[in-house]
Amino acid sequence: MMPQGDGVAKLRGGRPGVAAVGGREHNSGVSFIIGLTGGIGSGKSTVAGMLAERGAVHIDADRVAHEVYAPGTEGHDLLVDRFGDEIVAEDGAIDRRRLGAQVFGDQKALTDLNSIIHPLVRKEIARRLIEAVENDPSSIVVIEAALMTEIGWAGERSTMWTVIAEPETVTRRLVGQRGMDPQDVRLRLAAQATNDERRRISATVIENEGSVIDLEAQVDRAWRELIESLDR
Repeated sequence: MMPQGDGVAKLRGGRPGVAAVGGREHNSGVSFIIGLTGGIGSGKSTVAGMLAERGAVHIDADRVAHEVYAPGTEGHDLLVDRFGDEIVAEDGAIDRRRLGAQVFGDQKALTDLNSIIHPLVRKEIARRLIEAVENDPSSIVVIEAALMTEIGWAGERSTMWTVIAEPETVTRRLVGQRGMDPQDVRLRLAAQATNDERRRISATVIENEGSVIDLEAQVDRAWRELIESLDR
């Protein structure tokens, strides 16, 4: 996959961005990067945890996206400047529901939000990648993200893994485990990439339709295959 947008941007001190870390220039630095994606309720976070148990360095891009606008950060200030003090809760944090109400149905507001958040997320992920390389030059890093392109996913020493679950399975899980409304689940699924689209862009597909034991067996097999390929 080729670098996307600001993914190749330099950090302070001339350090590379997300895409560059995975590219040819830095192959000697990081052993491998797994881009792990999947839709809501697919189980990608469970798979990420299993990979971490096997020694991978786990970077959760969705969590990073929340951290970059915590109180006292540049992201917090930029969001308040753009959307106003009304998005700030009593504790000083950004109220995501209030922010969401402003961008829902407003394409320009959504574009502005993404233009603020995505570069900050790319920058922080790149910093964590560099930290992982410095701590262990042979690291295998897992970047978990629902939206890979937006974080600048790319690089030759990398691979895309996708966790797949059928819509009926996802709906049953989210209604039963999170108490979500079935219609809300269907709307969220409709706004995401389809499973066929995810399969087309992925080197490794993990089908999560069975038990946790079945899922772990697939993860273990994929992990062993990756380690064997790197040892050749």
